[in-house]
Amino acid sequence: MRLAGKRALITGASRGIGRAIAERFAREGADLALTARSVDSLAATVAAAAAHGVRVTPLAWDLARLDDQPERLAAAVAALGGLDILVNNAGVLRLPEGAGDGDEALWDYTLDINLKSVYFLTKAGAELMRERGGVIVNLASDAGLRGAPHAYGVSKWGVVGLTRGLARQYAPAGVRINAVAPGPVATEMMGWSPGQPLAAPGLPLGRYALPEEVASVVLFLASDDARAVFGDTIVVNSGND
Repeated sequence: MRLAGKRALITGASRGIGRAIAERFAREGADLALTARSVDSLAATVAAAAAHGVRVTPLAWDLARLDDQPERLAAAVAALGGLDILVNNAGVLRLPEGAGDGDEALWDYTLDINLKSVYFLTKAGAELMRERGGVIVNLASDAGLRGAPHAYGVSKWGVVGLTRGLARQYAPAGVRINAVAPGPVATEMMGWSPGQPLAAPGLPLGRYALPEEVASVVLFLASDDARAVFGDTIVVNSGND
């Protein structure tokens, strides 16, 4: 098992990619602290992860609230008994309809969760890992690689940039920071629901990527297999341009 004995905090783990990451990490032996806005929404993920014999702690955490982040992080670290891996997965996707992207509240909400919380949590997590080293994986998006005139694209562009910058800052402390940039993935966030076809003729691969396929890349970056990878962003988008 590639993560045996490791302690991992995964944000936004109630569904989709976050749930797939939690289940994969549990299968590889990691003890987990999982966050969502409500503990109840984590029940299915917790049950699936705990079935692999690891410790799993659900935590209610609204990442839009930056003021209580230190307290929530301390609770997660206390539950785990330390921190070896941080996965900043939580995010929101609210693309504008027509000219609606001029809504300042939409920008504030999206940037608070998708970018600001990632920055401050990455910094705090890296500081905790200074003594022993550790790994941080941020979930970006292929939209953040092309540039886009909406809050979601800008927020994910920022994640790619801060991942690269913070990776250089914390590399001497033995903290590896990288990102994964999914594209169209079969998740509720993308408007996909179980039972619908995966086929997507407009993509070179011909189908949506699966959450489990994204989780496999996150696992790679979290494991010692990627110990020489710093500040990079790996794209998982079925060849989407």
